[in-house]
Amino acid sequence: MSNKKQRKAREIPEALRGKTFLDAKYGPAFRALLSEDEAIRDFLNSILRLELGRRIKTLEYTFEDPMDFRTPERKTLIFDVHAWTEDHRCLDIELQRATHSFFIDRVLLYSAFLAVKGRQKLENSPEFKSLDEKERRYRRYELPEVISIWLCNFHPLGNGREYHDEWKLYSQSDLAHKKAVPVSEKLRYILVDLPEFVKVCKNPESNEAKWLYLVAKAGDEEELPDFGDPVFERAADRIRVNSASEELLKRQAREMVTQDEIDVRLVDAERLGLQRGLAKGEKLGMEKGEKLGLAKGEKLGMEKGMKSVARKMLAKGSPLSEIADITGLSEKEIRALKKS
Repeated sequence: MSNKKQRKAREIPEALRGKTFLDAKYGPAFRALLSEDEAIRDFLNSILRLELGRRIKTLEYTFEDPMDFRTPERKTLIFDVHAWTEDHRCLDIELQRATHSFFIDRVLLYSAFLAVKGRQKLENSPEFKSLDEKERRYRRYELPEVISIWLCNFHPLGNGREYHDEWKLYSQSDLAHKKAVPVSEKLRYILVDLPEFVKVCKNPESNEAKWLYLVAKAGDEEELPDFGDPVFERAADRIRVNSASEELLKRQAREMVTQDEIDVRLVDAERLGLQRGLAKGEKLGMEKGEKLGLAKGEKLGMEKGMKSVARKMLAKGSPLSEIADITGLSEKEIRALKKS
């Protein structure tokens, strides 16, 4: 092997050796996949299933951009991908690797903050500022179209459903009379079940299927299908291990290690919960005991695991807000860990 090849092999982190493509279910690779105007535009047009007249033509977007709010206390959210289109559509794309008890609450919370952010952007747009004062007062409650997209590496709504689901705001009275017409088109939620997609889609033909194939399967493939489109070819090349930048490889490996530790802690929590549940079950009954033990064990294991992850992120100099967002710990708890 030449010195150049040896040097290149040494630059690839251990967690990525033997891989052809980076796993786009992790943030760094996902953002690299979409880091081209044409790519992110086509991804959004496809995942939103927009007709020609409604397709996004131009947009602004940011990756991992912290959004600060005061409610009245300061709150920071970090959207994986935040986009704003020329016709005032405000979008957020989130990767969610694992479920938890308050997943739906998180979807709603992020969408609520996205709506506030969208309103701020609308007020600061040249079109809105050009209106006279009377018209601005009249439109003071106007919202842009707010779309929250969640790519889930689990079954967000249970097994056996369609892989692509959309929520909107409906009237209960209309539903009772079988009139399923949304009260408003301004607030939309798109949930994508990646495991279900992998199960049902064997031959990706639509652009939506091609993008989801890259997100869900690229990390496990040695070669990808020939999609016959330079946009997809460039996207795949951006997550190819041998052509990715050293910084991207490092960030990907770092996130994979963090996630692996979380996964291990979850398994440990389940095991501990089962042990405690069986012991408790001798007195309370096996079924009730297992439920109590699993819940308590998962809580104990998760707390321990999140604190371990927080310590590692503190050691790397990560911001408190980012650590809080990833681990679920309060900034007060994180400061206490930092002191200890």
